[in-house]
Amino acid sequence: MSSPTFTPHASEVQAAAELYQQAAQALLLAYQRNKEATRHHAHGAFRAALHHASESVAHANAAHAHLQQALALSMALSCGVQAGAVCAHSSALRQDH
Repeated sequence: MSSPTFTPHASEVQAAAELYQQAAQALLLAYQRNKEATRHHAHGAFRAALHHASESVAHANAAHAHLQQALALSMALSCGVQAGAVCAHSSALRQDH
């Protein structure tokens, strides 16, 4: 008798893909804001540079959050458990940064 194989729902797979896409978009925005901050800083517009640097950090933090969610969901899917459950690989998520 073979054990049943787990097939993730298409909605779970799509949710992970959307989280990765959102992270990519947030990283792009962070990169663009960082470039703007660099340009302003080079021209002595320090308040504008500070504003863009702050926005860059906010976008980078959003990307980090999306990636953490995507990794957790992807690990759950790869372990063959439902998205809300915990598997042995979940301890591999680094929490030190």
